[in-house]
Amino acid sequence: IGLLRGNPTKERRYALAYIVLLAIGIGSAGLHGTLHWIFQSSDELPMIYLTAVLIYTCIEMDSPIGKPHYPHLPLVMMALMIVNTLVYYKFQQMYWVFILTYSVGVTYYTFLGVTRIYMNEKGGTIAKRLCVVNIVNYLFIGFPLWLVDMLQCQWYLDNIADHTHGITFHIVWHFTAGFGTYCGIVAGEYCRMMELGLPCQLDYLVGFIPVVAAVEMDEKKSN
Repeated sequence: IGLLRGNPTKERRYALAYIVLLAIGIGSAGLHGTLHWIFQSSDELPMIYLTAVLIYTCIEMDSPIGKPHYPHLPLVMMALMIVNTLVYYKFQQMYWVFILTYSVGVTYYTFLGVTRIYMNEKGGTIAKRLCVVNIVNYLFIGFPLWLVDMLQCQWYLDNIADHTHGITFHIVWHFTAGFGTYCGIVAGEYCRMMELGLPCQLDYLVGFIPVVAAVEMDEKKSN
């Protein structure tokens, strides 16, 4: 949806964010369908890549189009992701290495999200609302359930699984993490449009999926 209806500034950063988010979905489906280690890495590595992309969008939130504050930052982050990929495959059997790396990245992105999006005066209540949806779905619902699912799987099967009618913590994690991350991208797009002084509006598809749409100046005046 973001690739087709979002990204009103037509910048590569947001297109890349949506592409990596899609890749996570495909990798996750492959992992759960095959339980093959290739799809496990196709699920987990893009999670780290997407975090890096989101960090970049926050850092360059208020830079003019075509004039980034840190021109070499994409190359630096690309190099870091290459190193991270090598470390991931080197220690793939040590799952805590992935958890630690991912947690550090998410923590930093959350800090940037709060300071650059939630507290962004130009973004107003719309950006705040999207940021809250992002944080609540991802950090307060999805992430804790994911940790319980990974670290206390047997306890969950013995005590909870029979009472949830097939809706597992892992299923809830996938939905809340995906939707929360999507809302985080949209929040960044909205603040980006506000920083650039470009008129836009927030639309909702099927009542709950937010999309930032550019508004023509004549249309805005007529409204």
